[in-house]
Amino acid sequence: MSEASAGLQRPVILINGMGSNFDSLWRRNGWVDKLQAAGRTVIGVDLPGHGASKDAVGRDAADLILDEAAKHGSVDAIGFSAGAWALLLAASEQPNLFERIAVLAAADAVLTGGMHTEAMNRPLIDALRSSEPTDNPMVTLLRGVIADAGNDPAAIADYLASSKRFVTVEGLSAIKADALVIDGSADGAGQSDLVARTIPNAAHVTLDGADHFDIPGIAQCLDTAVSFIGRAD
Repeated sequence: MSEASAGLQRPVILINGMGSNFDSLWRRNGWVDKLQAAGRTVIGVDLPGHGASKDAVGRDAADLILDEAAKHGSVDAIGFSAGAWALLLAASEQPNLFERIAVLAAADAVLTGGMHTEAMNRPLIDALRSSEPTDNPMVTLLRGVIADAGNDPAAIADYLASSKRFVTVEGLSAIKADALVIDGSADGAGQSDLVARTIPNAAHVTLDGADHFDIPGIAQCLDTAVSFIGRAD
């Protein structure tokens, strides 16, 4: 089997960000069609509390990814935001399962500033468990993403409040997969310089003017990531 054929045989796992799901993020933005047109089998892994994983709130997102990857022995994968962090954790814990990964909007500040912790997310958790109006733009935005995806705000709040592992800087350095790190210059959480610098085999692309939630819907992001995932080994 040629190297290109071996790559085509690997499925591509897609992991959504907070509030969305496989259909609302990846299918609507053209990722599924483009990957399938390139001959790839696409597998969606929704974050716990989201989409097909709505009843998996007690699970760790990285374990859902690892469970799916282990079925195939070798996979490529793409994750956005919270899904990107779950993918980085999975690829750091079981590096031999992942050949190529692309992580979108995995801002350094989430790792270095503890933005992933339950304490930091407490105001958002409380807001999602409430139906009261809010003047918090992030809550308003996330509520809109959740509603658009048909997800349950309470289940997502429960996931945010749950205990979960998170990748460390040391873990990033253990990743063996070829990696593509994509961020946006206008992302309020910042860029992914530390992430890209620490993963041993990582390329880094910054989308000019792109805010956090814009990134998966930008054609340059889609084309760059799919080209990278489809590159011969």
